Amino acid sequence: MKKLAPILAALCLIASIVMYMVGKNSSHLSELKDFFWVPLPLAVICLLIAFSKKK
Repeated sequence: MKKLAPILAALCLIASIVMYMVGKNSSHLSELKDFFWVPLPLAVICLLIAFSKKK
């Protein structure tokens, strides 16, 4: 899981940015701009897993 966590965190951050940009530019998909924050908690959790140290 520690090898997969940084990749998943990067994908979540990219998805959030893309959702914001598409929602900002498209009037039909404006609800994406309202919910761009949804993947961010998963990105934070994955970053915590990636940078945690085993004892």
